[in-house]
Amino acid sequence: MTVYEGTSATRPDRRFGRAARRHVDLLTNSGSLMGTTVVTSVLGFAYWWVAARAFPADVVGSASAAVSALTLVGTLSMFGMGTLLISELPRLPDPARRWNFIVTCLLVATTAAAAGGLIYVGLARFAIPGLRHSIGSWPMTLMLLLGVVVTATTLVLDDGLLGLMSGPLQLLRNTYFALIKLALLGALAFVPLAVGPGHLLATWVAGALLSVLLLTLSLRRRGLSAAVRPDRSMLRGRLVQALEHNALNLALFVPRTVQPLVVAAVISPAATAAFYTMYMIFSFVTMLPNNLATTLFAAAAGNMTALRAKVRMALLLSVGLGVPASVVLALVARPVMGLFGPDYANLAGTALSILALTYSALLFRPLYFAIARVRGRVPRASVFAVIAGLAELGAAWYGGSHDGLTGLALWLAGVWVLQGLYTAPAVLGVALRRPDAWKHAAGRHRA
Repeated sequence: MTVYEGTSATRPDRRFGRAARRHVDLLTNSGSLMGTTVVTSVLGFAYWWVAARAFPADVVGSASAAVSALTLVGTLSMFGMGTLLISELPRLPDPARRWNFIVTCLLVATTAAAAGGLIYVGLARFAIPGLRHSIGSWPMTLMLLLGVVVTATTLVLDDGLLGLMSGPLQLLRNTYFALIKLALLGALAFVPLAVGPGHLLATWVAGALLSVLLLTLSLRRRGLSAAVRPDRSMLRGRLVQALEHNALNLALFVPRTVQPLVVAAVISPAATAAFYTMYMIFSFVTMLPNNLATTLFAAAAGNMTALRAKVRMALLLSVGLGVPASVVLALVARPVMGLFGPDYANLAGTALSILALTYSALLFRPLYFAIARVRGRVPRASVFAVIAGLAELGAAWYGGSHDGLTGLALWLAGVWVLQGLYTAPAVLGVALRRPDAWKHAAGRHRA
């Protein structure tokens, strides 16, 4: 090698290029997840915009409540199957066995979703009158049950595709879903009949079903056999692991879902709308470490020696891209919120700036949970997630009741900084550990 060649090989852009080629799986699949977020957000906004323009407000309100219900119940009904697929698929070398395992987990999720949907319908119809508008007439109720099952199934299927490191396929399915439901909604606006919430819900469920059908046709063209069948024996010894992952998923999912209810309880409905919008904007920044962490888990599952390099790349991207974006968001937070109206800027402009400045601490949290999953320390991570979730809800309640959304953001930011101080040493310890020491640790883990 000449002096010039040796010098060129050490240039930062060349080093980064080599690193990108080594971690193409991480970059491709995390990019697909971010693409899914962008596509579903943009086309989802278009869907509800068309609905609001074309149909009465009470119809759209009941349909949106039903969609929220099927999304919540479907997510809870995954029963840890999606995370189990991400964890176990890399350990199965036979492609046919991988698809047998995916179909088996889909069957479990479908069964759990059917049971969860029936429980929700029973509660909504007979025990909680305030939820009756989300189930409507009996035809709409049946459509809601089907939607719960389809939602759980598609979410598990997406995780299975990620476990196969086929992120572009889950992006394709979600793009099909977003486009089809929007097209069906547009067609519904020209149908000469009295449109009810059940019709809007039908466009959502039909879009999900057709997206799975189109994805199946794509997979068949790629060589997927029609003879793939579930194999319940593949769940032996894995159900406990699935329950552990499900407990962690719930500990992470529930507190973030409950936060808007806390805002509504202690501040006002107007503040709830501003908080929801603020959090949606902030989520576009935090989706980078979140999606990288999900892909990190898929890429490093069953291969602990690859964990260190994947964590370093995820940290590099989260810091190099996310930190500048969060600083910019903190500076322009008030004008951005002002795009939704002056009340939004007054209520949440300062709060969004505060949350944006906590990104540097918050980026370690999703990587910490991904590392815990890879290293088989899910129960310990679940305990931390429960404590962290309760602290977030307590901070939101106390801060919001004393100083509105600004107080809520300050107290929430304090909790997030403490979480960063707790999770950063674990993440940095993996990223900075010497390769030989990590191989020794991996050997102990396998033993």
